[in-house]
Amino acid sequence: MIYRFDDFLLNPATRELRKSEEPVVLPARAFDCLVYLVEHRERAVGRDELIAAVWGRTEISEALLSHTVLKLRRGLGDTGNEQRTVRTVPRFGYRWGPATTVEAAAEDAPPAAAGEPGDCAVDTGEAAPPSLASPPDSGEADAVDIPPPSSRRWRWGGLSAVAVVLLALWGFASRPPRSGTGEAVQATAAMPVLVLPAEVGAADDWRWLRFGLMDLVANRLRDGAVPTTPSESVVGLVRQRPAADGDALLRDASLAQVAALRVLPRVRQEQGQWQVRLDVVGAQRTFDVEARADDVVGAGRAAADALLQRLGRAANEASPLPRTPALDELLQHTGAAMLADQLDQARELIAHAPPELQRDPRVEQRMAQIELRAGDYEAVGTRLQVLLDRLGHDGDAALRARAMLTLAASQMRRGQPERALELYDEVVALRRDQGDHEALGVARLGRGAVLGQRGRFDEATAELSRARTELEAVGDGLAVASVDVNLGGFQLARHRPADAAAILKNAVRQFERLGAREGRAYALAELAAAESELLDHDGALATSERFWPPESNTSNQRMRWTLVAARARALYGVGRVEEAQALVDRLGRESDPKGDALARSRGALLVARMSLARGDAQTSAALAAAAATPALRAEDAIAWTRTLLLRTQALRVAGRVSDAAEVVETLRAAAGGDEWATAYAQLADAGQAEAEGRRALALDRYAEAMRGVERLAVPEDLVVAGTAYVDLLIEASQLDAARAVGGRIAMWADRDARAATAQVRLLRALGQDDAARRAEGALLQDPTAVAERAASRP
Repeated sequence: MIYRFDDFLLNPATRELRKSEEPVVLPARAFDCLVYLVEHRERAVGRDELIAAVWGRTEISEALLSHTVLKLRRGLGDTGNEQRTVRTVPRFGYRWGPATTVEAAAEDAPPAAAGEPGDCAVDTGEAAPPSLASPPDSGEADAVDIPPPSSRRWRWGGLSAVAVVLLALWGFASRPPRSGTGEAVQATAAMPVLVLPAEVGAADDWRWLRFGLMDLVANRLRDGAVPTTPSESVVGLVRQRPAADGDALLRDASLAQVAALRVLPRVRQEQGQWQVRLDVVGAQRTFDVEARADDVVGAGRAAADALLQRLGRAANEASPLPRTPALDELLQHTGAAMLADQLDQARELIAHAPPELQRDPRVEQRMAQIELRAGDYEAVGTRLQVLLDRLGHDGDAALRARAMLTLAASQMRRGQPERALELYDEVVALRRDQGDHEALGVARLGRGAVLGQRGRFDEATAELSRARTELEAVGDGLAVASVDVNLGGFQLARHRPADAAAILKNAVRQFERLGAREGRAYALAELAAAESELLDHDGALATSERFWPPESNTSNQRMRWTLVAARARALYGVGRVEEAQALVDRLGRESDPKGDALARSRGALLVARMSLARGDAQTSAALAAAAATPALRAEDAIAWTRTLLLRTQALRVAGRVSDAAEVVETLRAAAGGDEWATAYAQLADAGQAEAEGRRALALDRYAEAMRGVERLAVPEDLVVAGTAYVDLLIEASQLDAARAVGGRIAMWADRDARAATAQVRLLRALGQDDAARRAEGALLQDPTAVAERAASRP
């Protein structure tokens, strides 16, 4: 593809950059940086990601990257002050600035010879077939209008588990395994084909063909190496347009922004035969293909093969397992039920199928996908371990890879990332040389998630960059958005909530564009968490409104409780304490203690905070002890650390100072060399020293903790440390120091009760009684303030 911006023309394939037709010479690495930023211009690119993409390794200094970007700017006539082209995103990376248009590099070559479409009668329509992608020897693509492409586990495990589960649900909810041995289309920047729900002219018993035939055609195109929008995304897009019929969707201008070609299948039964016609609309073309067969799946497959032939492609038939019309129909019917969110119907179809079909490995894999979608992760593990033993290492490699990916997703959700990593590694080794971009993309996303859990963020970012490339190659915008959710999680794990919020907002927009409810809901829950860390409580509540109620966004009960816990935190942040309490009570009554351990722990932490605020220190300490589970430590170690700090506070208020000392030791031991965890251990140490009457040591520890959180500059942490430090400084009559610390957190006094309470106490200590009364009057208008005042000290 060729990119145009300002007076420049960039051709990555020939490595040429021209300005007003004159060549511009750039150093090789600067040119690579330019290409990567332009190709990812819809979002900010992190420094680690850019280093991994350009140098192919992570041990490159940021100084070298900055020097390379400087050379790039100079080559484009830009400066570090203007930043007209390459813009610096503070504490994160860079973003491409100029408006950019995209076009093909050359005219299309004639389409490649296609394979035989099958034994069915096929009508190809027009005589002059357009080509979606050029044949192997040309390396060119159609000229279409293309938008921009889209060692510790501090808080990361929970995000990665859910994101990988979501990816497994969307990416493989209804698709059969791909052989992956066909040639890959050069489609990193290309828009995919979009197959719409079919128009069905048959008895009501065949209504399932609306989604079933859509999915069949989409899968067949994907098997022919044609980037095709996942059916899960199409269902979401159609739900956003409930009044539109097939023809209206076919010509919907907004869909043209996400697909180069739109395909509308039409199916009807006549005189014992099935006829399938595919109407195709693109920017400058309209045509159709048609096929007939005795069975509907055969007719749909033949029509899709005819379309592949028109696009210069052929489907790949490499599975060693036999297939029958009955098996094909069962798989398509259950896939359609899953797309319609009718998991019980999908189960029933398999339960009533003949025993020989139930035992088929492909049906076993489909049942595991249904169980994964329903959140029954243990059943997934049991079923797929047996299936993988049956398949062995010499069976259907594509099916084996899909089974391992589904099993890995369940392992991640069960808190077993090490086993999941082994499975992801096996998939990469199994499919690396097969051109199976889909399986490789999911596996690399999973690897990146596990590496992020381990705190190996540079390697994880590089792996996610590879995942994005693989997934863009198959036109899976949904999976690409999942990559961005994980990248946002990296920033939260690194205590960069502002950067995380920017990435997550972009992921939300992608999910909304694709109509992906679950992905959008999860990204919004993570965005609300980032906003809470920034003390933007009103923003967090507004974000939670967008994923509420949970049942309208997901059928996965595990995911629903994740959303309930996120909503409760947002409600408490704005002072709606009773509503937050009601949600947590419901979470405790109705959720599964084992399957929903993470959400329950987060809820218990919130109630422990409420109890301490009400002065019930014994209950708070007990709840905090219950919340600090191994699941919380494994999947959200930031929340686990804060839970232990709260427990030390509650124990000391309850007079159990020696018990608190034991918890402080646990925090010290867990901190290791992590700067953030060390700061929280110092806060616990300071509170303990204060309770034991060692004021000088307490002041030193508070000062050290404050310096630690200052370096990270997260508002939530600054307020947690600053409020406690200010109070002790006032008691020690060190008012100048108290004024300095109080000034550091004063900017959040209008939005956070703890900061506001600290300001009132400081103003009274300084003798500014009128200002203190005014501040206290405003404070008492805030229900959260009333609840938090008693608990603002450790």
